[in-house]
Amino acid sequence: MAAFLILFSLFLISCEPSRLEIVEVFDDNTPKEAYKVSPDGEKEAWYSWYRNGIKAEEVPFKNGVPSGAYRKWSTTGFIMESGAYKDSLREGKWTFFAKEKVPYMQGFYKKGLKHGKWLLFNESGKITGEQFYSNDSAIGTWKKFNNGILIEENSCHISNPTGHFKSYSNEGKASIYQECRNGRPYGIFMSYYPGGSLHKVGHFENNFRNGLWVEYFASGKVRKIEHWIASMRNGEWVRFDETGKMLAKTEFIDGTGFFEDTSWQNNRMHGEIRKSLGSEYLRIENYENGVKQSTADYHRDIPRPLALGFWKNGKKEGSWRTWYRSGVLKDSLNFKDGEPFGAQFHYDSTGRLYKKDMVLGKNMPTLVEMQ
Repeated sequence: MAAFLILFSLFLISCEPSRLEIVEVFDDNTPKEAYKVSPDGEKEAWYSWYRNGIKAEEVPFKNGVPSGAYRKWSTTGFIMESGAYKDSLREGKWTFFAKEKVPYMQGFYKKGLKHGKWLLFNESGKITGEQFYSNDSAIGTWKKFNNGILIEENSCHISNPTGHFKSYSNEGKASIYQECRNGRPYGIFMSYYPGGSLHKVGHFENNFRNGLWVEYFASGKVRKIEHWIASMRNGEWVRFDETGKMLAKTEFIDGTGFFEDTSWQNNRMHGEIRKSLGSEYLRIENYENGVKQSTADYHRDIPRPLALGFWKNGKKEGSWRTWYRSGVLKDSLNFKDGEPFGAQFHYDSTGRLYKKDMVLGKNMPTLVEMQ
């Protein structure tokens, strides 16, 4: 009889339901995180919720660690991730969703590391990419597709002793070809015009441009000849027009020289740089050791600037002004760390101030005063 009572008591205990053990709540006291705990105190699962009450994650447990089918939901309730854990590590097939039942990525894990083939998808379910892994390291040849057309293949991975990178236009024509070793450019580089003719050819060694580089017109005639040593401009540089006439020639010494309206010092732009803005306008920029200092735009027939501004650490800084072609001031602006800041003045073609803006900061309202 005593043995029966003991067995009966154990049966009653075994019938006790599992319980939720809340470990964190929102400020309205609704559950945020909780464990599902068995009658004997063993964790069976972990749950979390969004503030709106929709479940965020569900992680089953076994022997105290995540094991079994895992799911993660969006704030609107569709599944964002599904897969499985084994001994606390991701294992087997995992799928990631952009919206309801629309995956954007799918692949396999082995002991918590990406392993094997992974696929990328667009919203229509078409494959946009193929990737391969071994213990979380990229291997093989990765591919990208656009509407079923191959637009890129890449085997330039650290794990590959040799490889290549190829890109193609949406029509399938070659755009870039690059050889590499252990993930770094090493060997031939070629780029192509959209029509398919060769644009540029050169050579890399250990990620540095080295030796002779030649640029062509789409017609196949030489446009430019360059010489590099370890990505430093060194040696003769020449530019031609399409008839073969020489337009510019210089000899770079350790990255210092002047070529194609650009001054270089120690392989960095230094001094005055001229850029054409179509047939009527010209932009002159000033650099110091590769860092832009100022920008001025001109009409080719007018000696005074139509726009003038200054830079600091690659961002607009201080005063920026523009003028009408008559020479009358048009705008007087002020910038700080690349954003408008302070008083901004705007004038009509007679020179009359018609608007003043006071910008107090990026996330602050702008005070507008019409004159």
